[in-house]
Order: sequence, then structure tokens, then C-alpha cells
Amino acid sequence: MYDFAIDLPPGCPPPTPNEKGIGIPCSRGGGECKRAGVPSGLLCTCDPLPVLGALLNGVPCVCTIGGPNVTTNPDPCAAAPSCGSSATCCPYLTQAYYCSPNVCLPGGACINFTPADGGT
Repeated sequence: MYDFAIDLPPGCPPPTPNEKGIGIPCSRGGGECKRAGVPSGLLCTCDPLPVLGALLNGVPCVCTIGGPNVTTNPDPCAAAPSCGSSATCCPYLTQAYYCSPNVCLPGGACINFTPADGGT
């Protein structure tokens, strides 16, 4: 499990999701991202992430699009699907990506995940 202590910006999670469903409030195991009428392919940030095998604590529970980096490009967002309006593709190192509502980006930037060994 990965624990994060993030000071969320005011307004996070957003009052309404974007056209892709990014930002729909969700709860661990609640299935909100899979309900009828919700765009397909969404994941809840509070559910175990199948790509990383991790459970993130301290992040806003919202529906997102995410997945593994299936290319050799070190930027996983280069080949990721569009996050839609008012959302940004953020990399998880070079291994995966996720979409964040812009209002949830601390300081307006994606969280910089740094390996425990500093990348060496």
C-alpha cells in the first residue's frame, strides 16, 4: 500500500465530472465508476489499482482513466487516451498514467512520483 499526504486544492473533487467521467465521486468498493450511464473504462482512485497492484491512501476518491505504459516512450501520457476537458494526463514514473481533474492538481502540477532509491 502507498500512503500519500496531499494538501488538496479547494474545490477538489470537482462539483461536476467532465464529459469522460473524470471526477465522478467514488468510494472504495462502491462501484460508482462502473454504474449504468457512466462512461466505460473508468477506475476509482480509492480501489486497488490493477496496473500497479497498489492501494492509494490520501488521494481524492474520484473516477479516472488510467493504465499501463504500453509503449517504449518514457512518457506514458504520450500514447494515453485523452482525459477530456478540465483534466490532465499524469504519469506514474514511466510505468503508467492516470487522469486527474485539473482542480485536484496540487499547485497545478501532477504529483511527481520518485522511486525510493531516487531513480538510481
